Amino acid sequence: MTEAMAPGQGDVEFQRRLYSDPNPTRRGLHSTRRDWVLGEAMAASSPGDRVLEVGVGCGVFTEALAAAGRKVSAVDINPAFLANVESLESVATHLKDATLPLELGEHDLAICSEVLEHVPPERSQAMLDALFGALRPGGTLVLTTPQRYASVELVARLFRFKPILTLARKLYGSADELGHINLLTARQLAEQIQKAGFKPQKTRRFGFYLPVIAEFGGRGGAGVLRAVEALFRPVPVIRGLLWTQGWVLKR
Repeated sequence: MTEAMAPGQGDVEFQRRLYSDPNPTRRGLHSTRRDWVLGEAMAASSPGDRVLEVGVGCGVFTEALAAAGRKVSAVDINPAFLANVESLESVATHLKDATLPLELGEHDLAICSEVLEHVPPERSQAMLDALFGALRPGGTLVLTTPQRYASVELVARLFRFKPILTLARKLYGSADELGHINLLTARQLAEQIQKAGFKPQKTRRFGFYLPVIAEFGGRGGAGVLRAVEALFRPVPVIRGLLWTQGWVLKR
């Protein structure tokens, strides 16, 4: 499997800094997703359960799950991410392509957070199929991925044009392409989820971003964007502007 990542995104410290970004809006976008995933994962599992994590990143989920007594099968194609968590108790690391059958036995819970968007579109269904096959009957998958028309993603697409990227870096200090090559609408993802055999139990959409307010508004701006997010969340079509779609699925 070939993953598309922007420069630096394959680095453990880069990934970890996302949760301590000095900008409150950017920090909140990532922290809210992390907290939602962990909350759903803990609610759907118990100490001693086998948990599959596909896409380890900086290990934020691996560390929390292992500390809570879960037995974690950590899967990634990046050796650096696996090396970062291999010394954790109750964690087994596996350098594997998760668009192929994983052959790691059945798990009670699986987590796949912010991974699907890096998978070539023609392999997206295969990853969901592999996750389904790695769960026991009745097992749970906690899945998150960006929405295709989220405001963050629309802004990031403009960075493909070098003059715009240069201007953004001058204005904001930093700006990078996200390396997302498989952006799905909620409807498109729902179709793949159904085809894999999963039964949706819960959905959540969160995270709203507008460049000027986010980058220059400080805490006040972050609060404004959270309020707008709450207004958008129940509104069809408009809620597609929110960054993350979260799913809790049953096998």
